Amino acid sequence: MESTNKKQAVISKKPTPPGTEGTLRDLAFDNSIQANIISTVSSGKIIVANSAACKLLDYSKKELLTKSRAAIFDINQSGFKKMMRKRTAEGYSSALVTAIKKSGKLLPCEVTSTIFMDEAGVEKSITTIVDMSQNILTQKNIDIRKEEIVADNISLAISKQKNIDIKNEKIVAGNIVLAISKQKKIDTKKEKIVADNIILAISKQKNIDNKNERIVAGNILIAKSKQKKIDTIKEKIVADNILLAQAKSDAGMAENNKWIKYIAVTSYDIMWDWNVATGEVYVGDSIEEVFGYKLQNNTANFKDFVNCLLPEEKKIVEKKLMKTLSSKSRSWNDSYMFKRRDGSVAFTNSRASIVRDEEGKATRLIGATQDVSRLRELEKELKLQIINKEEISEIFTTAFKLSFDGIWNWNLLTNEFLLGVGFEELFGYQVKNNKGNITADWSNHLHPDDKNSVERGLQEAIVSSASQWERAYRFVKADGSVAKVLNRATIIRHANGKAHHIIGVMQDISKQEILEERLEQEIKLKEKQIAEATADARETERCDIGKELHDNVNQLLGASRLYSNMAKAGGVNKEMFLSRSSQYTLDAIEEIRKLTRGLTTDIIKNVGLCVAIMNITRDTMEVNQVKISSRLESFIEQSVGDKFKLNVFRIVQEELNNILKHAHATDVIISLSQNKKFIRLTISDNGVGFDTRKKQTGIGIENIKSRAAAYNGIADFASQPGKGCVLNVTFPFARVLLNKGQPASV
Repeated sequence: MESTNKKQAVISKKPTPPGTEGTLRDLAFDNSIQANIISTVSSGKIIVANSAACKLLDYSKKELLTKSRAAIFDINQSGFKKMMRKRTAEGYSSALVTAIKKSGKLLPCEVTSTIFMDEAGVEKSITTIVDMSQNILTQKNIDIRKEEIVADNISLAISKQKNIDIKNEKIVAGNIVLAISKQKKIDTKKEKIVADNIILAISKQKNIDNKNERIVAGNILIAKSKQKKIDTIKEKIVADNILLAQAKSDAGMAENNKWIKYIAVTSYDIMWDWNVATGEVYVGDSIEEVFGYKLQNNTANFKDFVNCLLPEEKKIVEKKLMKTLSSKSRSWNDSYMFKRRDGSVAFTNSRASIVRDEEGKATRLIGATQDVSRLRELEKELKLQIINKEEISEIFTTAFKLSFDGIWNWNLLTNEFLLGVGFEELFGYQVKNNKGNITADWSNHLHPDDKNSVERGLQEAIVSSASQWERAYRFVKADGSVAKVLNRATIIRHANGKAHHIIGVMQDISKQEILEERLEQEIKLKEKQIAEATADARETERCDIGKELHDNVNQLLGASRLYSNMAKAGGVNKEMFLSRSSQYTLDAIEEIRKLTRGLTTDIIKNVGLCVAIMNITRDTMEVNQVKISSRLESFIEQSVGDKFKLNVFRIVQEELNNILKHAHATDVIISLSQNKKFIRLTISDNGVGFDTRKKQTGIGIENIKSRAAAYNGIADFASQPGKGCVLNVTFPFARVLLNKGQPASV
């Protein structure tokens, strides 16, 4: 035992690694049945004390932490000084010393103290204090009892000897009286015979006396011999009691060491200690967090545990547990359903170490219980993922084959690089079985002027916590031409944040830029045609055409660029954004052609104003994820002309552009209504708003007011900073009908 403790002392002098002492070990230390304190070696200042130490010395924990070893031990005692010298030399020592309680009462104790170093390199000691007063008192009682037994045995032997002597004396006296009586009767006639008889009697008496003396001496020797045997037995009993007390003390320390061991083995969520004999169960604090139960003094009864089991499982769990306890097993584990405080049911796993006495009978179970409900859910999800894995893989492979974009997948763990068929069609490089190389198939084809910055940006995104990466750059095709590409990717990470996959799309946006250039050229061409129109053309009509041309080009070009930018930003609808961008560009060119022939538009003519407004709100929501709702009355479709409808549509379009650019709104409401006097258009948003007292400038606001004034209408903005904005546009209904949908002179 001593050599083992010395070995532990050597180990304990090494600095303790940080983070190795968890809450379970702290709980085991604090709730140990042995009194333990931790103090600094240099000053003896107490820095940690468990509940047993506080109870033994009658201090509160707060009071005890203000004391040093000089306050709780008789440090001048020779035994204490000897223990301290040995501990300094060997790192470990134990001795019988005197402890001092808060009241000043002296307490004989056995103290074991070991030196260790904490993570900061400071020498500290952990000291275990065992109260020996009860053991000493018990031993004194035993000694007193033994002395009483010995005294009683001696008294009994003396008493027996006295009885024997008295009896012998009576026999001798009787014989003398009888001899004298007989002698008197024959004295006269047989003096000689009497004399002979007297001599014979004296001789016999001597023999009797000698025999009696030998009997008495023998009895005394027997009594002494028996007493020696009794004393020897008593000494052995006393020695055995001392050894038993020491063994129990050692067993207590060993059991305490086992407790720490059990904690390491059963580090689950809820720690518990079940006393099989009493049925009392100590439960850790985490039971309230995990299952919702709050226990007084962290104590429950085994019956409480049984009552939390489901009826259909109760007998099964109890039967398995009792079978394990009646066996020789040193451990128990089981899984079962456990009712929470709120009535819900948790899936649980429990396991415990079984402590048995010298006869093999189970006395305690020290273990832990874990709520694995979430784990069960994850297992189900995993099974579903496994079932769908092949299907998803097939879909992904099909997407690789069908997409016109350069889809790619880079496994950062294996460096495997997969490329879709669209990569070959876009850039002309051959890809076999969709497998490629990140360096050969991508990095080596970056334009020399872009290569370093693009590669550096990708690597920075990988080592950061970003989930997205995108970059526009130049890429050299197989035929030597240079394409302008947009590359956008999603970075997939483990729970610890480390990236393991990147899935992305490379898009050739060169064609889009060509379309935008064509649009710019067409705008310039039509503006030139209008400028060169003949002088006899109607001035009003030409001015209207010029104004509509200007607004139409601005708004359609803005929509085209909006969709183009959203395509570059990527997302699940990036292909739709590119498609719409290109389509809007082509529609813009066609719209300009129509404007040279008149001011009507197929958008209004074919679907009507209400549908046109709903279409633009739908497209805006898809691109910007803004909630837009509309309340439109269909009366206007029959009441007014197409040109007025187009004018209202342009106002809606212009205000939506303003909201998206400046308001940062998430909710927009569009309302179109009519009464006998007015047609009213209302557009409200929950954006950042602005101060209407200050003069507001901008092309968007001016365009809206100008369009309203064209039909004698009024555009009014009501807004406050942080409270959104409401646009009210009111048209006099009679004026609109009077002009049959034609704009009034401005």
